[in-house]
Amino acid sequence: MKTDANSILVELGADALRREFDGAVQNAKPKGGAGPAPRRAKEQRPIVFKSVRDFCAEFERPSYTVEGVLRSGSLYCLTAKTGAGKTAFNVVAALAVATGRTDILGREVTRGRVAYLACENPDDIRMRIMIAAYLLNVNLAEIGDRILVLDRKEPPEAVHAELSRLAKIEPFALIIVDTLAAFFDCDDINNAVQGGDFMRRLRPLTQIGGKPSVLVSAHPIKNASADALVPYGSGAILNEIDGNLTLWKSPESGLVSLHWQGKLRGLEFSSIHFRFEITGSPDIVDAKDRQVQLPTLLPNSEKSVEESERVEIESDRALLKAMIHAPDGTQQEWAAAIGRSKGRVNAKLQKLKNDKFVSVALGKWSVTEKARKALA
Repeated sequence: MKTDANSILVELGADALRREFDGAVQNAKPKGGAGPAPRRAKEQRPIVFKSVRDFCAEFERPSYTVEGVLRSGSLYCLTAKTGAGKTAFNVVAALAVATGRTDILGREVTRGRVAYLACENPDDIRMRIMIAAYLLNVNLAEIGDRILVLDRKEPPEAVHAELSRLAKIEPFALIIVDTLAAFFDCDDINNAVQGGDFMRRLRPLTQIGGKPSVLVSAHPIKNASADALVPYGSGAILNEIDGNLTLWKSPESGLVSLHWQGKLRGLEFSSIHFRFEITGSPDIVDAKDRQVQLPTLLPNSEKSVEESERVEIESDRALLKAMIHAPDGTQQEWAAAIGRSKGRVNAKLQKLKNDKFVSVALGKWSVTEKARKALA
């Protein structure tokens, strides 16, 4: 029987392929043992399409931790150059949410519990919180555990486990990570796989009790311009978040603008303006008893400034009345009477002394005649 030349070539090619395959299998087997166990087929969930009616019926009304800016259950970056106010914003946002006060940020907030991961510089954050609380008339003793601070670096999974446990006692509204670079636990933030994977490891924090907003402070590239405020590192970081908020400090006016850039899931918002107030607190002094001065971020609106001043004036009046009612009382007793801490009352007495509303002699504080006339 005559054999076709093409059939011979096909048969020779098949033999060569079989020999190559057999050799590859033989080489894959470890010497002296059995080859690798065959992989089990990965089970897949059945694919189910939804009707557009059922799909739209799953709509959930969005809720906000900070009205129009931070959605509940969402993951954000806050990107800004050094000195533009990342930590300053984090501190006042934490105080605003913990107290439920709208005047602190100049926007409505959902009052709730806050977790602050102070990974980068806990000593600086501690001072900033105390100074901001003093300036904004916030009693940290009254807040108690509505703001919880972690002052060391831990893996995201460990943080998630502990916050999930704590959320069963009282849910969270806001989680702040200060900063991404300090919290990052891989070896190359510019690696797309590592960057994206790390942000995905943060995502479960948005689903703990209360479905908090998660805000991660990030740095941009060195010498970034106003239109290049995206998180430094791989583009995968931006891909994995729900929005990239930005802070930009104007070199001309000194005002700080809060906006967004690169990505924002949800409704857009116009720039929100803040200003820096450089102040100290009687509780924050150096080794020579000099007050440490640090910036606090305040909303740049007359209404919010007036509201803070009104709260402060009413608190001063309450202290003076408490002193008149109990002239032999202690600072601790006066503090209890007006719902403030002893340290806060001492600071108020120093300010009222400068304004000639109180005087001190032999360690005893008393209300002046000027103050009595002002209260009449």
